[in-house]
Amino acid sequence: MLLRTFHNNSIPAFVLIPLMILGFWMRFFFTDMVHITALDNPSMPLWDSIIYPYLGQSQFTSGLTTFLLALLIGWSLSRMVSQYGLLSKQSMLPLLLYGLFTSVFLSVQRLNPVWFFVLFLALGIERLFSGTGSRKPMAICFDAGFLAGIGSLFYAKGLFFFPILIITMGILRLASFRSIVAAILGVLFPFAISITWFFLHDKSIEFLLLLKENLITNPGQYNHNIFSQMYMSVIIIFLGLSIIATFSYMPMQKVIVRRYLRVFVWILLLTGATVLTPFFSMEMIPLAAAGSAVTMAFWLDKMRKNRMKEMIFLLLIVVTISAQLFL
Repeated sequence: MLLRTFHNNSIPAFVLIPLMILGFWMRFFFTDMVHITALDNPSMPLWDSIIYPYLGQSQFTSGLTTFLLALLIGWSLSRMVSQYGLLSKQSMLPLLLYGLFTSVFLSVQRLNPVWFFVLFLALGIERLFSGTGSRKPMAICFDAGFLAGIGSLFYAKGLFFFPILIITMGILRLASFRSIVAAILGVLFPFAISITWFFLHDKSIEFLLLLKENLITNPGQYNHNIFSQMYMSVIIIFLGLSIIATFSYMPMQKVIVRRYLRVFVWILLLTGATVLTPFFSMEMIPLAAAGSAVTMAFWLDKMRKNRMKEMIFLLLIVVTISAQLFL
């Protein structure tokens, strides 16, 4: 069966899943697009100096970069799920689901600073997961904050999602006054280095004004049509069912696994709501898809009837393909 093919950590799954996600990305390479990057507000320095000059000048490099970033983020999720026992077996399923959720809208597949932020935030959460049970978690919390801070140098609004790390620390019993201060210092450290560099070049005021403008700029609301509304409705229903299933199965899981699952549910709830707001809009789908992929994978993994889980998984693929034809 289809789900059984992908719901494992075998070599065929390791090869087929990236190829399948690439298939969902092919539309981007062959569609005539006016804008190949999604950036409506003044960009941050790392974007201007590193990313856009080398990766944002052609449609091919733009699409290839977001495809590789989707793979890296999905692999990070699959690694966390497998290493910390969130599913009944090691699986690449979260990677595939992440690719499905992020490949529907062309505006999401465009090169966008948020992709880099999501990658560094995922690495930061993974770092916090590794600190479970540590007696001195301050260094781990600093590392997680530092990674989120680097990501925020690409996408300044990522600072608004720093509380995700604090919530994760609280759920994993890592939160204390010292560890929270360490995480705050970690997220501020990359900005301190940046301000110092701009100060030495007499541009510190320009950097602060640019940061302010990035934090308050509204990217605009996505103009939905009937097809996008139908797709979003189906996905919201599935995600709602996956959250309910996750909470219903939690009492049967180990205490530490419950904590890991709560982290991803919180990520889904906090970021999923921002997708519907004009202040963040559809650019937050790469972040919301992280929590969505894990909770959906957990639901499919725990579903008892094989035929039912195969049908739901197939329906997700069909809905994704159908949405790509009309969006």
